[in-house]
Amino acid sequence: MGYTYRIIFAFGVAGLLIAAGIFLHDGRAITLAIPFLVYVAVLVTQPEPTADFTGLTVTRQLDVPRIPVTAATTVTLIVRNSGRPIAWLGIIDSIPADVHADPDAVTTWLGPLPTGETAEISYTVHAARGRHEFSNAQLEIWSRAGTGPIVETAAASAHLLVVPEWQRLKKIEIRPRRTRVYSGVIRADMGGTGIDFFGSRAYVRGDNIRRINWRAYARTGKLIITEYEQERIADVNVILDARAAANSEPELFERGVSAAASVADLFLSQGNRVGLLIYGDVLNWTYPSFGTGQRERILDALAAATLGDKPVFADLRYIPARLFPAQSQLVVISPLAGEKDIEVFGILRARGYHIILISPDPISHWRTELGGPDTPSVAAAVRIMRLKRRILTSALARIGVAVVDWNTDDSLLTTVNWALARRSGRVR
Repeated sequence: MGYTYRIIFAFGVAGLLIAAGIFLHDGRAITLAIPFLVYVAVLVTQPEPTADFTGLTVTRQLDVPRIPVTAATTVTLIVRNSGRPIAWLGIIDSIPADVHADPDAVTTWLGPLPTGETAEISYTVHAARGRHEFSNAQLEIWSRAGTGPIVETAAASAHLLVVPEWQRLKKIEIRPRRTRVYSGVIRADMGGTGIDFFGSRAYVRGDNIRRINWRAYARTGKLIITEYEQERIADVNVILDARAAANSEPELFERGVSAAASVADLFLSQGNRVGLLIYGDVLNWTYPSFGTGQRERILDALAAATLGDKPVFADLRYIPARLFPAQSQLVVISPLAGEKDIEVFGILRARGYHIILISPDPISHWRTELGGPDTPSVAAAVRIMRLKRRILTSALARIGVAVVDWNTDDSLLTTVNWALARRSGRVR
């Protein structure tokens, strides 16, 4: 209702009440007209608010713009008035759909804003994994007696990046056929300096005399060099299966994202060269590198990972193996979509890649989500699905893939350590 119409409406109601009181000889009706007359007087004496938002500057700040999924951050919206004084200013902040403010958070403000002063809204939010865009805030200018504000939308952009949670895994022993020349923790099947005994050979001019086995010389009269197995760094590439057909539930995919972050963190902390391929709607490739900076790049890529269902990437046969160094280590995070995936793993193994498959069990996840008692039909369905999955994982194990069948109700740390800490190095 506009300014003029409010005056006409209030004055009309007051006139009707006065006329009714005179006609009915009832002073109570006339008394009821007094608030409306006072309201008309205030409207007449107060100037009509004008839509002057030019002097308002809106900025948004995030206490921490990049947080883990279990953490929180503080959002601060600041409105500064460098123009004319505003009798009453209302501020309503907008929050993205997947961002949740604390229950006691206050995201609005109402009050006078003189020239040179600021109004501030501050609250704490939690968010799901992903990139979240804060865009606009709503500003409202009120008159002292107005019943309807003049509204303006002000840009106040900022983005919040929520990276996945990961676990600190213990050492996983891998034995890729090819390693890099730098020292690390991966056994290289090559004699040299190291800790574990590798073999012995005859002395060659130029060998370090400290490596001569003097006890063997005393027995045989020949100079024998003792060699230890070299330990080097390796190329490790993590492949996250983001196909909607393989990840039956979004929560199952979230477990896979967390597993990919955990594995990348482990191998980077060991000094290896680690890359990431997210296989979904598109091929999201994070080029292999070392160190803390690479960990952050991988976490950023995982934060933006989404499920996809494009037919061109319906199965794993389109994985661009040319991106991976020959005979390097691959770690695939996938619930598996069916028998076609086994063929792809077989091709990768034939090319000399050493493969670890961490497979979140969709059956356990489905059974947990279903809840309730095990009816005969549910129990039969679970047995059939488990038999089919056992056939898939057994076929993969026969071609040399180290399989971690991960019940997502259990800790990834416990499952991986039990499944791979001792046996992963045996697969050649």
